[in-house]
Amino acid sequence: MDQLKKFNQWLKEHSTTKKAEEKKPEEEPVLEEEEQEEEIGNLLQQYGILLEYERMQDLLPSGMYVLPCFDSVLTWQGALFVRQGLYKGAVFKFRLVLPEEYPEQAPDLFFTSDVFHPMVDPQTGQVELVSLFPEWQPGRDFAAFALPHLHRAFLRREYFANTARPALNPEARQLFISDPAAFAERARLCANNSLDHVFDNPSGSTLQFTKGPAEAHDAILEHLKAEATAPLEERKNTFIDWFCDHYAQKRTRVGVAQGEAEAETILLDAKGQQVGKAGYPKPSAPKAAPSILSRSSILNQSATSSASAHDKEEVF
Repeated sequence: MDQLKKFNQWLKEHSTTKKAEEKKPEEEPVLEEEEQEEEIGNLLQQYGILLEYERMQDLLPSGMYVLPCFDSVLTWQGALFVRQGLYKGAVFKFRLVLPEEYPEQAPDLFFTSDVFHPMVDPQTGQVELVSLFPEWQPGRDFAAFALPHLHRAFLRREYFANTARPALNPEARQLFISDPAAFAERARLCANNSLDHVFDNPSGSTLQFTKGPAEAHDAILEHLKAEATAPLEERKNTFIDWFCDHYAQKRTRVGVAQGEAEAETILLDAKGQQVGKAGYPKPSAPKAAPSILSRSSILNQSATSSASAHDKEEVF
């Protein structure tokens, strides 16, 4: 009797398992369809983000560079070269993080560099975006809008002293209001500190800062200054063409030509021999060096032009 009971139990269990196995092929297409829909949704999201990134170039301020992360298009890594104001000369690195639900939810913006600013959390580096996106609305608001907002935060007084904007660093805001000179000194030290860490590259970062030969940099700058009368776009295209043709190739070293009239910099192979006549040519005729503006004149000129471009708002 015990054996019959055990056998009957085994039959029931086997029958249940067999039915489950028979149903499994019918369920697989449903699962495959769900996986396909999820995959299609992810691909459409990535396509939309990359399309936004492409169109972002029209919004990107001068001195700012942004690239999507290698691991995920939901993270954009950037660098801001501050060219005027209290933080002039600084190189601040940041990342723009899009949530998995984007564009249904708003992005977050973080500095990876230490930044002393009223709108930057001193602990996490998070940048205040509530004033920019008080109520996020998909289709109207886009993550790329945060980039001009970030650029203006270092130029306009309202980003420092306006109490209507939430201060993530109350100490910085209070110092700016009570002692502007002391705040300016903190900003200067902050800018200098950013330069000390400009070559610190996080693992997997798409923006990599590398140290190159100082002699080559000096030679390139000399040539660019000598051609200052040419249109900016023409000079940029000339430099990019030369860079891609020579430096972007797999060469091992870069040197500076000694006594060569036709080149400022030369390319060397592994044995130290010049690679053909590759190099950045000197100007055909010497030209007068451009006048160097003082710091105060540069700031005044930048403030005037920026104020005109931004509805006459006050600029540092």
